[in-house]
Amino acid sequence: MSTAALRHTARPGTDELVVRYRLMARALRAVAEDVVPVCATADPEAFFPEASASGLAQPPNRHELLALAMCEGCPLIESCLVREMREVPSVFQIRGIRAGLRQSERRALYLALEKAGVL
Repeated sequence: MSTAALRHTARPGTDELVVRYRLMARALRAVAEDVVPVCATADPEAFFPEASASGLAQPPNRHELLALAMCEGCPLIESCLVREMREVPSVFQIRGIRAGLRQSERRALYLALEKAGVL
């Protein structure tokens, strides 16, 4: 399951997001050590556009779309999302674009996972 399935464009319910995340976390395979994430070869600033705090109801801006496009083909996109959800200490420390999702999308997912007791 890709992170595209987690996007809030279809506005799935909170329970559905939690179920999708659990399935993604279980389906992760060990990542080969020689796999390089796309973001490792790009300018880090590209993943922190100034308007990355846009809300769920707003479409991504031009800078966000560029960062999202870089994530789209990354072979580590699912492990990136699962790792961030497990490691980030609070919802307020979620910033920028990561794992093909905007800041607002990952914050909503984090809160849903926290409420469901997954985190």
